Amino acid sequence: MTTPANIFSLVNHEVYVLTARHEGRENGQIATWVMPATLARGFARVSAVVSRRNYTHGLLAASGRFALSMLATDQLALLPHFGLLSGHEQDKMAGVPIQRTPGGLPVIEGCCGWVECEVMDRLEGGDRVIYLADVTASEVNQGCEPLCKADAFARLPEQERRQLQQKRVDEGERDRGLIRPR
Repeated sequence: MTTPANIFSLVNHEVYVLTARHEGRENGQIATWVMPATLARGFARVSAVVSRRNYTHGLLAASGRFALSMLATDQLALLPHFGLLSGHEQDKMAGVPIQRTPGGLPVIEGCCGWVECEVMDRLEGGDRVIYLADVTASEVNQGCEPLCKADAFARLPEQERRQLQQKRVDEGERDRGLIRPR
């Protein structure tokens, strides 16, 4: 058994596609840093961490709204699609089966469920922005099993797994200078 690099390498969290739309443009990206942000009954709130360099971030920042689609285990092919391609270079939503939230945001068809969110606050971290958002609409698809990060990586073809791992390393090095010091 190998020793983990840190406690966060032990986490096997759900994989989401975070989508945003502004002035007719829309995009999506993989988001794994997503979590509920309140325990208050009848009041749903979520936090999501987004790279400020992603095309999706620009749409989210301009509109103040986003949606999260929790991917299902049978949607593994969407992980490299939304994780490796860049919305700066191509329309990642083209050809992806979607439905619309009540507010018109795209969500992935067949996912475990989705939430539509309105940003209420944000924390600038330099390389990433942490958004705190109120859930304005949601849907859960019963009987669906969520795609989780470690399980997904174990199932990906070796080449896609290496590409995603290398992208993470490259972005970490690229963004190092953006981190806001204390």
